[in-house]
Amino acid sequence: MKPELHPQEAERLRELRRYGILDTERERAFDEIVALTAQLCDAPVSVVNFIDEGRQWFKAEIGLGVRSTPIDTSLCGHVILQGDFVEIPDTLADARMADNPLCTSDPGFRFYAGAILKAANGLPLGTLCVLDHRPRVLSEKQRKAVEVLSHQVMRELDLRMSLERERVLRREIDHRVKNSLASIGSLLSMKARRAEDENVRLALEDASLRIRSLSSLHAELHDLELDQTVDLDSLFRRVSADLEQLLPGDVQLVVTVHGGQATPRLANSLLLIVNEFVSNSVKHGLAANGGRIDIEITTDGDTWTVFCRDTGSAGAQDAARAAELSGLGTRVIHSVATSHGASVEWRADGKGMELRLESMAA
Repeated sequence: MKPELHPQEAERLRELRRYGILDTERERAFDEIVALTAQLCDAPVSVVNFIDEGRQWFKAEIGLGVRSTPIDTSLCGHVILQGDFVEIPDTLADARMADNPLCTSDPGFRFYAGAILKAANGLPLGTLCVLDHRPRVLSEKQRKAVEVLSHQVMRELDLRMSLERERVLRREIDHRVKNSLASIGSLLSMKARRAEDENVRLALEDASLRIRSLSSLHAELHDLELDQTVDLDSLFRRVSADLEQLLPGDVQLVVTVHGGQATPRLANSLLLIVNEFVSNSVKHGLAANGGRIDIEITTDGDTWTVFCRDTGSAGAQDAARAAELSGLGTRVIHSVATSHGASVEWRADGKGMELRLESMAA
């Protein structure tokens, strides 16, 4: 007998698709659940399955060797129309399954027990079930185990959905932040052009440069996930191109990267360091006279160094003030370094500023 459709079938299918689980690869978390369920119930077959349109699809299975079967022969298609837990001691004694080839063939499935996988709104999505080739019944402890493990399946699915909602929200927030930073940077730049006081103009230009460059850096990183790594060479090629568009025409920026991948956290920290050094160099010495800024980044496993220098006019007193955290940029750099347990050294001899940061070996 072909299973009947759920009374709220359209809504049920929409809810199933919201979870984004259909046609995904096998995963250890679900494979372990079906393996444990089969072991606890002493059953040859256990599956996590979802009742889709025209088919039942198995996220995890043990004892079947397939990922989906037609809905016409689905035992679970009948079961999701019932209560939270369904046990059928002998399928051939059940009118809905007595003519099902999965049950009548040799060896057929003569026993079925499953816990319904329900969404938060109560609609059934599928089951965690066990099957056997002989009529039988589960013990009370086995029934409880199947129910508990089915709750674990739904907790895993609900957690993934929550994480996806958070990712979508974060992308939207990141997008708004990027646009806001760009707008503020442009506004400050416009104000700077209209400022009559030279000191006000320079302050506005400095703020505009910092904000617009931060907007560029933010755009580079906001799509990265925590478990991804960043190709630093590729990243800094793009960032250098962005920063060069914001620098005065007679200021040259050269960024050299030695090493490969970095975590998003480290990449973001390195970007902040570079951004602040470049901003300080332009503000203190290079804005009027031009010159060159060199950045060298080296990573080797868990250790890294950053060496920055410019061809400005900074002297020993400027280096001392930087070490004393007299400005916003130097405070940002030291804060970033402290968060990574890195050392910071400022040096200047009248021919430009040098900054070296070096992480401590773990």
